[in-house]
Amino acid sequence: MKSVLHLIFLFALILLFSCEDSMYVTNCDECEEEEPVTTTLAAELDPDHSAGVVVMLWEGRLEDNIRIDSTKSFSGTYNKKVSLNRTYTVTAIYIKGNKIYTSVDSTTPRIRYTEDMCDEPCYYVYDKQLDLRLKYTK
Repeated sequence: MKSVLHLIFLFALILLFSCEDSMYVTNCDECEEEEPVTTTLAAELDPDHSAGVVVMLWEGRLEDNIRIDSTKSFSGTYNKKVSLNRTYTVTAIYIKGNKIYTSVDSTTPRIRYTEDMCDEPCYYVYDKQLDLRLKYTK
């Protein structure tokens, strides 16, 4: 029974520290002294598409159908300034051969104030990164 509890504890620690953009991990280089009201969403796209990727930003969930932005990206990233504490969904549409692939990710950028994680007290925005790279195309 003890070994099962140790495994559960270890698994919980792995999940807690596996994300690079987490409310429990503070990147002091990105801290700000003043409380921000906006942040920049950063979506990582599949870089192997020279024809471009159609990227759409939606406020709320996809089924809410509130489109904020639509663009064609030729780089491996999509960045857009957004408000904090709102849910955003980003879709990326890829054309590979004769097939169309749509990648979807959602996040809610939030802010945290920390007094002891960095040299100076500061505000840190987390949950602002999305992964829209293609995983499976078969």
